[in-house]
Amino acid sequence: MNTIIMARRFGIIMLFAAIFAITFSVAVEHTGRSGAQSHFGASFTCLQTGSPYCTTVQ
Repeated sequence: MNTIIMARRFGIIMLFAAIFAITFSVAVEHTGRSGAQSHFGASFTCLQTGSPYCTTVQ
C-alpha cells in the first residue's frame, strides 16, 4: 500500500515537472526570436527576415 502512494505522488510530481518544462521552453523560444542576432559579441538587426541566415549591409 505504501508503494502505491509513493508511485502516485511521484507521478503527480513528474506531471508538474513536465508542464513546467514545456511552458519554460515555450517562453524561452518565444523571447529568443527578437530579430537581433549576436555574432561574436556584435549585436545587429537582420535586414532579410525571410532568409534563415542574417546578412548585413556594410
